[in-house]
Amino acid sequence: MRLYFTFLILLVSAFASYSQTSVLKGTLVDSSENKSLQNTVITLFNSKDSILTAFTRAGAQGDFQLSVPDTGSYVLLVTHPYFADFSDKIIMKPGEPVNVGIINMISKSKLLEEVVVKTGSPIRIKGDTTIYTADSFKVREGANVEELLKKLPGVQVDRNGQITALGEKVERFLVDGEEFFGSDPGIATKNLRADIVKDVQVYKGKSDQAAFTGIDDGQSKQTMNLVLKEDKKKGYFAKIEAGGGLKNGKNLGEGDKFNNALMFNAFKAKRKISAYGIMSNTGKLNLDWDDRNKYGGTGDVQATDDGGISFSSMGGDYNRSDGIPTNWNGGIHYNNKFNSDKQSINAGYRITKINAPGETKSYSRNFLPDSTWLNYNNNSGFSSNLKQGANLIFETKIDSMNTLKLTAQGNFNNMDASYNYYSENRNVDSSFINVNNRHGQNKTDNSNIGANLLWMHKFKKLYRTISVNGGFNHTEAKGTALLYSNIDFYRNGVVDSTGELDQNTISDNVLNNINTRIAYTEPLLKDFYLELSYAFGLTKNANNRNVFFNDGAGGYNQFIDSLSNDFQFNTLSNAPGINFRYNKKKLNFSLGTSAAFTNLDQRDLTNGTTRGYNFVNHSPRANLTYKIKPSETLNFYYNGAGRAPSLNQLQPIPDNSDPLNIRVGNPLLKPSFSHDFDLYYNSFKTLKERGIWAYASYNFMQNAFTQFSEFADGIRKYYDVNTNGVASFNSNFNYNFKWKGPGIRVGAGVGYGFNRNVDFVSSFSTNSGNSAKNITKTNTYSFSIDVYKSVDEKYDFGLAPNARYNNTRATVSSNANANYWSGGLNIWGNVQLPGKIEIRTDVDANYVQKDPRFPANNNYVIWNGFITKKIYKNQFEARVSIYDILNQNRGYNRNFGNYSFTETYRTTLQRFWLVSFVWNITKNGTGTPTAK
Repeated sequence: MRLYFTFLILLVSAFASYSQTSVLKGTLVDSSENKSLQNTVITLFNSKDSILTAFTRAGAQGDFQLSVPDTGSYVLLVTHPYFADFSDKIIMKPGEPVNVGIINMISKSKLLEEVVVKTGSPIRIKGDTTIYTADSFKVREGANVEELLKKLPGVQVDRNGQITALGEKVERFLVDGEEFFGSDPGIATKNLRADIVKDVQVYKGKSDQAAFTGIDDGQSKQTMNLVLKEDKKKGYFAKIEAGGGLKNGKNLGEGDKFNNALMFNAFKAKRKISAYGIMSNTGKLNLDWDDRNKYGGTGDVQATDDGGISFSSMGGDYNRSDGIPTNWNGGIHYNNKFNSDKQSINAGYRITKINAPGETKSYSRNFLPDSTWLNYNNNSGFSSNLKQGANLIFETKIDSMNTLKLTAQGNFNNMDASYNYYSENRNVDSSFINVNNRHGQNKTDNSNIGANLLWMHKFKKLYRTISVNGGFNHTEAKGTALLYSNIDFYRNGVVDSTGELDQNTISDNVLNNINTRIAYTEPLLKDFYLELSYAFGLTKNANNRNVFFNDGAGGYNQFIDSLSNDFQFNTLSNAPGINFRYNKKKLNFSLGTSAAFTNLDQRDLTNGTTRGYNFVNHSPRANLTYKIKPSETLNFYYNGAGRAPSLNQLQPIPDNSDPLNIRVGNPLLKPSFSHDFDLYYNSFKTLKERGIWAYASYNFMQNAFTQFSEFADGIRKYYDVNTNGVASFNSNFNYNFKWKGPGIRVGAGVGYGFNRNVDFVSSFSTNSGNSAKNITKTNTYSFSIDVYKSVDEKYDFGLAPNARYNNTRATVSSNANANYWSGGLNIWGNVQLPGKIEIRTDVDANYVQKDPRFPANNNYVIWNGFITKKIYKNQFEARVSIYDILNQNRGYNRNFGNYSFTETYRTTLQRFWLVSFVWNITKNGTGTPTAK
């Protein structure tokens, strides 16, 4: 028998040596009892027929390495007499060695202490990835992914759908590692069911090129990935919902309510087809928070050091539509892998239309060295917005050494908006300074088209690679803006003069960018690697702005040259770079920099002037990951980045679209440079179900862009200037555990934030040319608790109070100082009653300490209630919903700026009810319909 076994091993080894092989390695660790794991058996089986492929024993330090075929699906099995068996699925691909990292072996004695052995840990940490096992966090039957995310320790979902995970906003959202409707989190979290999710992963997602080379390029984003259960990816499932309710009151935009939705998902092997449609006037929008970055004209476009471009939004929270929106939107998504996974395609299309009447009121107090004044304004209007977007990702593995990946997207946005605006500025004795009445209509057509092609090549020498990434981007924003404005200026309580505008502004802003980056990696020593890179970028940005006054004959034909300008801003960048990476089982470290040799060229075609200058920006970056224990990690990131000013900041003409606040470009503006430091710590003890998350981030800027404001006759004129001294600090510590006696999950968090901002302001009554440097310092202290209890098929309950204290100090005037408390209380729960009846409720109470400088108390409670009856094997649901039972919902925001305080109130949906019918359709891969 022994001879036969020896012969079998020799045969397997001979076959492995004859075929193309690769490396599978890892490390076994016992952190609880520090027992030696030497001689632990590591075995690899073919997953199709369970034939032994390779085996070895662990070394003295628990490390192991196997030489295995470089293609195929296998099962890794780790066995030891005193530890629980460990198994994992391994996929080997040509030219891609696999490092499974640290495997945490749990002793059998520890498992026996738990009485009940669970199928998976609620939370585990693998490398720099935090993994939540979805089934460990119970949600009601039929709950969507958003409800699941709200119950994960260290994850928050706000009212607008913005997700924060482990202290950082999630910027990229994936499903099974792939974009889902263009990475739109609203589609996935609101329309995918929680019970199809196996794991929720949170990690720093690298760019495609950085993921290939293994060396950070400074473009990592906080990423959340939903891993779906394999048995749920067969057949199809769908959800159809139809709901309606009568109007409640005669408020702006009030009407009979409707909320109709369809979500469809079909799976067949690697193919995934998804579609959705929504018609609603209940505020259900499902919008992506970063769509503003995909459409031109909604913000400033700036060139980055590596030759690419970035967008900064000026339009606020895209996920919220002011007023009472009526929304129609739909989309389709297709994802597939074929030809033995050598090719994959990911494509989608979306269309959205939103009609929104709305009204916004704001109250402000403004403080300057010589005066204080009050402002009230009211803006009512109607907007209609049509958006379309398409995306495509195609990847092909040409052979075991070469891969191509194409990414393309196109987005189009058409908007038509009209408004009526009233504003009054008063002295503290209530006497008028000026009164402005204006109305207008804006029409914009924005488009954005871009593509990127990445070639990745691996050499025969392990870890030697070269990759080339090239792309282009075209953005255009065309618009017309009709404006009629009348301003009455007061002296001693009576109108002294009047200013009138009746104009049409026609603008065309075009941006074209091409960029490429080449990266070469070379192993220098064991676990030590070098990357050499070169990036090129060319950006051409042109803005043609023409203003015409009403000629008195009913047309806008009188050209105003003082408000019109044809301006071009071009950027050329060459950036060589060098990076080093060191990778051990406990320590992963990278350090590098690039030097961007940049030429900026400004051309004022209207006045015939040209201004160009050259500069060099060094962009150092470093990151460190230290694995203290298998489930305890420390991460550090540093990133330095330069940013050139945008065309809107440079173009030297007045923009009087707001006649009370006139913006002027500053062609003398210099590039800014930002330093970002981030420190993260996380620890989770699996058996005790205790977790700790902590982070701290610090940022300071050189030559930061800030505003210089001048005042004359109550009119503000402002432009951007460079300054130093702008900095911010944010930190948070979160501790959570499971109180095993009563089965309650408890969490607590504390946070501290500091912000130092600098701007410049002149006197209010007269613009003497003198200005004051205003330094605003804000300290914020926060505290939160969350408690959650769940009993399967009976009830679940959650309680989450939070409090925040704000302290603001401004050097411009002691009157601009502020101290106030704010806080809230979230309560949610559901109860399962006999007869398949469920009662569910949630309460969102908001508290803001009243400031005597403002007119109203702004505490309010939003209470929603739902009763659901499940019918016919849970396949159908009848539901009665009441939203905002107390009728207190309000669109409220308090903002303490550099020299002003503002409270804003906007029209929002208040109490309404719906009667809904839901049909859950599921068909598994065998063709058998199943009830949900």
